Amino acid sequence: MARPTEPQSQSKPAQPRNEPQKAAKGGISLLEVIGLAAFAILPLLIPALRSGTVQQWLPLSLQSYLAHPAPNATQAAEENAAQPSLLEACASHTYTTEIVSLDPLVVYINNFTSHAEAEALIQLGSADFQDSFISRSRGGTQKDPGRTSQSAPLPLEHPLVSCILARARTFMGAMLQPDEPFSIPQLVRYYDSQRYDLHTDFWPQHQIMNDGSGRLFNRPASFFVFMRDNCTAGETYFPAVDVLDRDAARGGNLEASFKGKVMRGEREGKKRGVKFRPITGNAVFWVNIGEDGRGDRRLVHAGLPVGEGEKIGLNIWPRKFYLDDI
Repeated sequence: MARPTEPQSQSKPAQPRNEPQKAAKGGISLLEVIGLAAFAILPLLIPALRSGTVQQWLPLSLQSYLAHPAPNATQAAEENAAQPSLLEACASHTYTTEIVSLDPLVVYINNFTSHAEAEALIQLGSADFQDSFISRSRGGTQKDPGRTSQSAPLPLEHPLVSCILARARTFMGAMLQPDEPFSIPQLVRYYDSQRYDLHTDFWPQHQIMNDGSGRLFNRPASFFVFMRDNCTAGETYFPAVDVLDRDAARGGNLEASFKGKVMRGEREGKKRGVKFRPITGNAVFWVNIGEDGRGDRRLVHAGLPVGEGEKIGLNIWPRKFYLDDI
């Protein structure tokens, strides 16, 4: 510690006030302590920043300032997602399915993506997370207080993204024509208490393509893939899919067969509908629009609030063309 300034005798000139005080012999200055502490925590801080751990402790207004990695990190993420070994594994990837509901059709997909694919896709989009918005039925987008997550687009031209979309197309089979595309895949990230209130993925009116063709399109079906499940709660909830409700009323126990992946939900204090627990790599698929071109309101769903931690999902929306508006 620096010694206190003593009264100076007339034989010695006073020390200038702006000259730094020197530490006592053998001591250590405050600046040196701060420097050593920063050096010690730096190896822990950098991975935490990259993973998003530090960001989720901050207010939402400050999270975006730490959400964008440096350009070289973005390039590294793109290169990692395009590794030949990852792409080869993607091409031969397998999954299994379980029918949750026939009417409306809801299918649970085990291992739709591998953990390696999920992490590579997250890193690919991590630089582009922004506050989520909703698409209006008459065109345009807007922020909505019922959707508090962040979203990031994935590049359609990236080979790993193309592989995942090819997997989704194969799953859909005859539901899509070869020339019917997918919308830009969308990562969605939820931290503590963040949610997406009840909504449908289809538009009440078919939308007009912005390529000048005048063609009408909508989202005939949806995939929601759980990409990171480092959280409590945060289930995807369908209150009007009543297959487990009807089974329970008959004395059945179908819920147990899903081993905690699919459960009965709760609304207004009563057991109702189904909810899906976030499990990395697993996905839910459902059909939004029937053969008559009309949307099925029974597929209204919500992203329930995350308790603690982080949930990241992936929206995959095929586009189907329609001749007439509804």
